[in-house]
Amino acid sequence: MKKQLKDMVEECLRNIPETRNSDITLMIEIWKRYFSQKVRKGASGEEGVWLKDLYELPREDNVKRVRAKLNAQGKYYPTDWKVAKARGIKEDIWRQELGYPTKDQTIHPTKSDSYMDEQRSFKKPQLFNN
Repeated sequence: MKKQLKDMVEECLRNIPETRNSDITLMIEIWKRYFSQKVRKGASGEEGVWLKDLYELPREDNVKRVRAKLNAQGKYYPTDWKVAKARGIKEDIWRQELGYPTKDQTIHPTKSDSYMDEQRSFKKPQLFNN
């Protein structure tokens, strides 16, 4: 039984975190995993697909649509904040999904906070043997 595009997208997003940040990377991974017979090596050794094979491969806009629906269900958010922000995902939701504290839960250091305990001291690095 052939997998549906939704299952292919979800499996790649679940197992390959880099695919969460780029729809093109996601599409290429789907092509490599599920349509490997269409991915060929050229004379230079680079992988590619023949133009005629594009009719039989999932298109980026379809892959993107499935990924967006999964994101709307709260699944497989991007691992890169810049990508999440560009896609309109609220920062606190993104942070929680990745296991980070929300902005309100984050402790911000003040000027009176010290990052060094009393037992350690800063030593100026020796650059040259004098």
